[in-house]
Amino acid sequence: MRAVILGGCGAMGSEATRDLATTSDFDEIAIADLDREKAQALADSLNASTGRGHVQAAYVDASDEDALVTLLRGQDVAVNTMTYHFRLQATRAAIRAGVNYLDLGGLHNTPKQLALDHEAQAAGVTIILGCGATPGVTNILARRGADDLDTVEAVHIAFASHRSIAPSPGLLDTILDEFSPEASRFYYKDGHLVQVQPFDGARLITFQPPVGEQEVYFVPHSETHTLPRFIGKGLRLVEVRGAWRPETMQALRLFLNYRLITSDTIHVNGIKLRAREFLRAHLLQIASNGHAKDAGDWAFLLYVEVKGTRAGREARRIYRTSHPGMSDWGQQATAKMTGIPASIGAQLLARGEGFRAGVMAPEAAFTPHSFITELARRGIRVEERIEEQGIIDSRPADALSLGHEMTF
Repeated sequence: MRAVILGGCGAMGSEATRDLATTSDFDEIAIADLDREKAQALADSLNASTGRGHVQAAYVDASDEDALVTLLRGQDVAVNTMTYHFRLQATRAAIRAGVNYLDLGGLHNTPKQLALDHEAQAAGVTIILGCGATPGVTNILARRGADDLDTVEAVHIAFASHRSIAPSPGLLDTILDEFSPEASRFYYKDGHLVQVQPFDGARLITFQPPVGEQEVYFVPHSETHTLPRFIGKGLRLVEVRGAWRPETMQALRLFLNYRLITSDTIHVNGIKLRAREFLRAHLLQIASNGHAKDAGDWAFLLYVEVKGTRAGREARRIYRTSHPGMSDWGQQATAKMTGIPASIGAQLLARGEGFRAGVMAPEAAFTPHSFITELARRGIRVEERIEEQGIIDSRPADALSLGHEMTF
């Protein structure tokens, strides 16, 4: 079997590549990137550590759709870990090449990608959108909770990403995009997308250690598009919230108030700059020079709450994730929590699990038990809490959880 990872030596992509190279049965893995030298260095490192010699580097310019098609032909699975700007053309290229495909998601491309469903079906390929942490693991957990209920009223998703503000260009862009006043963000309610503003929807969530309680806010995520489409069961409300470290959130409020996360033009000694371009360049420069102080824990934790009914009673399922600490993962929590699920999805797809032609999200493609079991093998654990009105569910703990709480 052959796999290609687009952007496979970036912050997220390198972790997907590393997991794929060390845990999969793929005979060939190609790291395709604009930076061929960096891709080759990662390939050499992985070949040395695994002793298999099955990882190669390839050059690709993702802005050239025809070049993508040529690269993808003959592959069994394509994993796209590039920035969301290239996901629509990569999806089209995969369909044209007749290759199964998955990516890390990107809200504003999701409707356009879903619109390619008929083309994917005609080509006989599976296209899976958003198979990282959120979207990705959150979709799987929402599906797990929905499968356990007779009706589903609401899904509430939250994440806490504790890291520096600019560990990589892509991760900085994520923060700036999710709290920019120029980005569209909304939640789903009764068949409609309800527009909201940055820092709307504040809610206090209890995450696993080391985060604990933290206030989270609405963010623009694709679960609002896909869960109503694929979960069904009367789902009326989908909300996604997120936050970074408290000091990062404080800085974002300041940036927002002074319109530094906008395309406003600023004039400096006769030079015109976009406010966001200036802020982005400055933050990346500080990070690359080693001037940014960072002494906190790195963690990327998820929370998924599914509300509905079971046997005519109100019921709720709550899922909280945990992962290895800094002694094992160092400052790679965000990258691993995003890249590892992409690798798992690629391996399940290659094995034929959930194989169905068309464009879909993880909740429609994978069996939750299989996915969660693979997460656990890599130290990513899920705790499930069961709440039902008037009864105690006595099901034993399964592969899902470190602990299995039941209340009434």
